[in-house]
Amino acid sequence: MQACQTNRSLRTRPCLAGLLLCLWTLSAPAENDAHVLTAGIEGSFVQTSTPLTSWLEGGLGKLRNDENTDGLSLYHSFMNYSGRLTPTLNVKATLIYNPEQSSGLDFSEAFLEFRPVPRTAWRARFRVGAFYPHITMENIDVAWTSPYTLSSSTINTWLAEEVRTVGLESRFGRNFGANGQHGLNVEGAIYWLNDPTGALLSAKGWSLHDRQTGITGELPLRFGTTFEPFKELDHRAGYYVGGEYRYGKRLTFRYHHYNNHGDPTQGPDWGDTWQTFFDAAGLQLSLPWDVGLIGQWIDGRTIWQGFDAGFDAWSTLLTRPFGKHRVSIRYDDFYLDQALLGGGVQELDRGSAWTVAWLFHHSQKLRFALEWLEIESTRPQFVSAGFPATVAETQIIVSVRYLLSNQPN
Repeated sequence: MQACQTNRSLRTRPCLAGLLLCLWTLSAPAENDAHVLTAGIEGSFVQTSTPLTSWLEGGLGKLRNDENTDGLSLYHSFMNYSGRLTPTLNVKATLIYNPEQSSGLDFSEAFLEFRPVPRTAWRARFRVGAFYPHITMENIDVAWTSPYTLSSSTINTWLAEEVRTVGLESRFGRNFGANGQHGLNVEGAIYWLNDPTGALLSAKGWSLHDRQTGITGELPLRFGTTFEPFKELDHRAGYYVGGEYRYGKRLTFRYHHYNNHGDPTQGPDWGDTWQTFFDAAGLQLSLPWDVGLIGQWIDGRTIWQGFDAGFDAWSTLLTRPFGKHRVSIRYDDFYLDQALLGGGVQELDRGSAWTVAWLFHHSQKLRFALEWLEIESTRPQFVSAGFPATVAETQIIVSVRYLLSNQPN
């Protein structure tokens, strides 16, 4: 691990210039959809009320910003590429900008996707490279963003921080029933380079923000050091298996079991190998009056040396479009504890959060957004640092996002 050093301003100008060059390049439309580039620049004004320093600055705060890093930012800029190499082979990659990273730019995903021509009612799809597992129900937009809110739920925030598949995934699906309204998908993956999964969650607890860790990125720990979340130390492959049931556009249900199969006795440092396993479920339901409901749940454990932590979280989101407008409200509940050697558990993090967001799509290229969130949590570390046992943090974000793509309308 390395000493933690962050500077959010020194890399802004060259990275912004590179993204603007990409936007200029994309002004010419593609002749077809074989190679599609989509670039986005999102400018935000952030106002935070919290007594805590952000976890990105080595503090106890659960948000990306604190009162010292408020103001204008370009936190969520990206470039997404999707190319068709052959009729059955695609390549996809997403380049993101994180001002907290030493490199500024990094890939959040990069993989090949093979879809062979089906010979039966079952369809197959294979992915190899670095990608997110199909756990999220909210972050389904370009560059793994959410079309409902600016900040991700606590579950999806943690997935963006520490969970990535670097390996091979197989997925098989088919439709059945009258008009094929029922759909079933099963999938499984084997992967490496995810040994430290759980280190950040155990160190700081749950968070709520929009930041995604790049594949070669580093994350800060409260102990004044950084670690790489995507690395291989014990040379043991992890796996996950999952399934999805879909009923038209009315209902989607997913379930996954994930196990990084890490050796928790390997490595003396906090950012070394953790054994992390969890079960995750998600539900998307179309309700009357054009209201959508999305729920997610996760429950698991993460172990390193003699440290054994249990974690669980769930969230429920209600959303409704009004023409070009969309209003969403979400509730999050989260918990983290440590198993004690003499029996029993010690509570490490317990809390809840509310998020309310309004998004207005002026056009396919231009989007305005306003979000308010409040997260309240109880941690023994707050008391040790001289704060009350329970701390509430609030944040308001005003955002403007501009997209440009060479894909024909």
